[in-house]
Amino acid sequence: MTEQRNSLLGRTVEQIFELLQPLGEPEYRARQIYKWIHHHNVDHFEEMTNLPKSLRNKLHDYFQIKTLQLLHRHQAQDGTEKYVWRLADNRLVESVLIPEARRHTVCISSQVGCSLGCHFCATGTMGLVRNLSAGEIVEQVLQIKKISRFPITNVVFMGMGEPFMNYQRTIQASQILADPEGGAIASKKITISTSGIVPKIIQYTDEAHPFGLAISLHAPQQELREKLMPIAKKFPLDQLMDSIRYYMQAKKRNRVTFEYVLLAGINDGPAEAKQLIRLLSPLRCKLNIIPCNQNNLGFYPPSEENLHTFITLLLKAPFAITVRKNRGEDITAACGQLAAQVQEKSIFMK
Repeated sequence: MTEQRNSLLGRTVEQIFELLQPLGEPEYRARQIYKWIHHHNVDHFEEMTNLPKSLRNKLHDYFQIKTLQLLHRHQAQDGTEKYVWRLADNRLVESVLIPEARRHTVCISSQVGCSLGCHFCATGTMGLVRNLSAGEIVEQVLQIKKISRFPITNVVFMGMGEPFMNYQRTIQASQILADPEGGAIASKKITISTSGIVPKIIQYTDEAHPFGLAISLHAPQQELREKLMPIAKKFPLDQLMDSIRYYMQAKKRNRVTFEYVLLAGINDGPAEAKQLIRLLSPLRCKLNIIPCNQNNLGFYPPSEENLHTFITLLLKAPFAITVRKNRGEDITAACGQLAAQVQEKSIFMK
């Protein structure tokens, strides 16, 4: 019976109020429930002490709060933690917590699987199973908040799935996480990453959302990007860059982050470094270099020599550059590694 009840987690005040209509409750009760669930992070209606007991009993009868079951929690030698969640329909998704000196970032999923099929990404091997609800997205953060010893400071949509292919739920989840009465995470500390869904970047710009924007670039020219990312055929690099310039024009104070996974012998040469400089120099941006994690998809990280040469060339660029240290490699929690083991487990559990 529990799985058949509507979850109130991830719903706006207005949506909760609408669900309360058959119970004849006033709107301020919806606001109270919303805050208990998202800000105080309660697990049970009984904990909502400023609600009448009769209402708490009704809420228990008709609704539920959390629906994700923690199936596995793995900690890497570097402190990175990977969480495997079982959803109400027995599907599985993963989240990653990356603790650092000054910030603690949660990397969350927006879909079960992914339809884009980027050749170097394990999630793409699953195909798209389904979109996550706003509640399932938000709950990843709330549950980790409760069970981790680290206070969550940053949230990034860089787990399983393409967030802009689940646009409305991603935006609603981000708004709830940023709401002072909700997750209370500063909007500038929430970043949505996309592989380049151009119409959604334009919509995101027009709607003036305050969250950060990251672009999974991975190649500085169209032909190579097509080989790595099939979505580049539908939304070519020139169209993608036009949409980024449109965003930058509207968000003059914002800096776009470009993610670039270095793949040995494919996109890690001096020519690609020089092309990156030409492509990104006109923009106020940051380039995040991510050496590939060795996986069973046939891709390898660059040699130390090639990495050094690549970075040295980029130091001439006018934009900021960061090199992401490989995190959670021993528990397959690093960028592009989520999903392969999850799929095996989900098949086993059926």
